[in-house]
Amino acid sequence: MLARVCRSGSSSPAVSAARMFCTGSIRHALAEESSDGESGFGGESLKLQSGFHEIKGLDDAIDLFSDMLRSRPLPSVIDFNKLMGVVVRMERPDLVISLYQKMERKQIRCDIYSFNILIKCVCSCSKLPFALSTFGKLTKLGLHPDVVTFNTLLHGLCVEDRVSEALDFFHQMRRPDVITFNTLMNGLCCEGRVVEAVALLDQMVENGLQPTQITYGTIVDGMCKIGDTVSALDLLRKMEEISHIKPNVVIYSAIIDGLWKDGRHSDAHNLFTEMQEKGIFPDIITYNCMIDGFCSYGRWIDAEQLLQEMLVRKINPNVVTYSALINAYVKEGKFFEAAELYDEMLPRGIIPNTITYNSMIDGFCKQDRLDAAEDMFYLMATKGCSPDVFTFTTLIDGYCGAKRIDDGMELLHEMPETGLVANTVTYNTLIHGLCLVGDLNSAQDLSQQMISSGVCPDIVTCNTLLDGLCDNGKLKDALEMFKAMQKSKMDIDASRPFNGVEPDVQTYNILISGLINEGKFLEAEELYEEMPLRGIVPNTITYSSMIDGLCKQSRLDEATQMFDSMGSKSFSPNVVTFNTLINGYCKAGRVDDGLELFCEMGRRGIVADAITYITLIHGFRKVGNINGALDIFQEMISSGVYPDTITIRNMLTGLWSKEELKRALAMLEELQMSRIIIWWGE
Repeated sequence: MLARVCRSGSSSPAVSAARMFCTGSIRHALAEESSDGESGFGGESLKLQSGFHEIKGLDDAIDLFSDMLRSRPLPSVIDFNKLMGVVVRMERPDLVISLYQKMERKQIRCDIYSFNILIKCVCSCSKLPFALSTFGKLTKLGLHPDVVTFNTLLHGLCVEDRVSEALDFFHQMRRPDVITFNTLMNGLCCEGRVVEAVALLDQMVENGLQPTQITYGTIVDGMCKIGDTVSALDLLRKMEEISHIKPNVVIYSAIIDGLWKDGRHSDAHNLFTEMQEKGIFPDIITYNCMIDGFCSYGRWIDAEQLLQEMLVRKINPNVVTYSALINAYVKEGKFFEAAELYDEMLPRGIIPNTITYNSMIDGFCKQDRLDAAEDMFYLMATKGCSPDVFTFTTLIDGYCGAKRIDDGMELLHEMPETGLVANTVTYNTLIHGLCLVGDLNSAQDLSQQMISSGVCPDIVTCNTLLDGLCDNGKLKDALEMFKAMQKSKMDIDASRPFNGVEPDVQTYNILISGLINEGKFLEAEELYEEMPLRGIVPNTITYSSMIDGLCKQSRLDEATQMFDSMGSKSFSPNVVTFNTLINGYCKAGRVDDGLELFCEMGRRGIVADAITYITLIHGFRKVGNINGALDIFQEMISSGVYPDTITIRNMLTGLWSKEELKRALAMLEELQMSRIIIWWGE
């Protein structure tokens, strides 16, 4: 039993003790068999003289250690250090610690090299307090820590996120080397303290040390992670021009990724080309950065070309490559392409991960294929890939979109069973779903449950509830909630449900629209005038709502004036803004003004939708201009925008009433050629 324990890979103290007990028992038995009472170490000493190259495994090392302890005179500490070095290379730091503890009990005096090995092993076992006490012990013994001692301890401290303590030890060093600086720079960059890391780089050069590729790579990566890609690119140039150090693929990949994240896609592509021109070829990480970047900008052809280039260069795409492409395809509604890529993965030996499954589930939900989304949701677990919060939230969103709120609530209640905690987005999704089906009471109850669960509501939560209240005729409740939000901003009180959530432009847009729909134009104008006083800038939606309110009050001149003022305030009207004012003109019988606005849309490159055309058609019919209506109708068809049945029926009725039978028949023929189905009703 003990022999099996000795050979196992466990690193627990109990197992280590068992190993020592087992080896000690065997050596004790051998000692008792010795007839002359002298040590049997003589043959083993050859292993020491030959540099321990006869040691084939862990058992040999343990056996030799036991014989060394029994040898008289004892081997030198150098020999013990050599043996410890062999065990370290076997990746058994726990055993090294146990062997050193036995040496200490035997009062074998260690040197600085012994302590360096011990500190390294202690740090490898995440026993930093033991490492610090060992450092203190060696100084008490009169030993002087060397650069290796400090570097080992600094690395252990940085790994444990104790960089400030590492800096304290650094200041005790007489002659730090390149490894010292690289270790500290990496620790600082991991904590986002890049400015301090750069200062260390300057100090390093002042000390007469030459930064290495690793030095620059560490700083560049740190800069990119905090979004300072400009400085990273500048350092890349200095690295080449001043230090004459050739960057590697890791450095280029970090900067390329940072440039994509900054939206500088042309610079990213140029740097990608530059690195290859300099003989530095992209690896899988570089390609993944480029493919993900191209996908995020809808440049599918470029992304697919890079994928093919990878295959030609024998660089196999990994799960990150496929997941990036699948996720991007789903976001763009290219579900067929996403499914094709997913089906390619397993034949290539690539196992989908959580991100892959989440993207596919999202795609199925967007196609209203909830059965397929559910199947993939449960497939994940069978493939050893646990759903995360995003997975649950995505499927919940699919259920809410299909108005299957009960299924969404059931999923919410399943989350704690899998060890997951719903986040703000999860709750917001369900609250939105409840508002969509008009269940305001349940939506408000869920928001309270959210707060009692320790999940803080955000502005999306508040705006969702406000929108739901306005859409369901509860404007008064919405305004009371809005006042509560404003009060919580001025008078911080943790007991308030919306504590610290400040109204934003969308909040005002929801309420202004709600007030206008209720005919409360004065209150809407007051809110609009309040916005700049609160530091909130109106946007296109705000202006569209206000123009709608002015039109409904027949204040068309003021509506036109507000429309014209948008450009001077750096806001461009969208199709909704145009439709709103066109509708106002048509209702007032000013169809020509509406038509002029329609032409202005074309000049600005804004594509008219069905509402634009139908509004103008009804406007022309209202003033008895059936020819004008027919012209708009025909342009509508030629633009690929198809009318609804009511519009078609009204047009044909108008033609027949004017006895334009030939034009009516021509219109029917054109509709038939366009394959538009007409349903007359009963």
